Amino acid sequence: MDMNLEKHFVATGFVVNKDRSKMLMVYHKKLDKWLAPGGHLEENETPSEAVRREVKEETGVDIEIIDNSHLEITPEPNKELLLETPMFMLAEHIPANKKDEAHIHLDFVFLCEADENQPIKQQEEEVEGVKWMTWEEILNVDTFASISGFAKTML
Repeated sequence: MDMNLEKHFVATGFVVNKDRSKMLMVYHKKLDKWLAPGGHLEENETPSEAVRREVKEETGVDIEIIDNSHLEITPEPNKELLLETPMFMLAEHIPANKKDEAHIHLDFVFLCEADENQPIKQQEEEVEGVKWMTWEEILNVDTFASISGFAKTML
């Protein structure tokens, strides 16, 4: 992967249900794949704010970020703030298309939880389907290796 390409910051939510048996997935029209919901950070937005906004925009679902920080530190009041930490980060090569040149997404991937009984409200612009999928279902759809790898660890 050419890491000299222009980089964009994005945030993704690996949203699991309460009993950890399913993950919320969206069918992305442009990429023609099942993905975890997410998207670009807006100006002046933290990655955790972006993942909450993007999941809500794409699916209508409210999420809780599962804390992944295992450090015992105390920030200095009014000068430091401990931010919610992603589960992992990815560099993702995005190929050129009619609108954009090839670039890299620097993806903050958060582990999140949501009630699977919340009503789903699909975003029409980018998303063609929203579905809670079992880990077995995820392993049988067209998705990225990071998502199917996560599903294998959750089986």
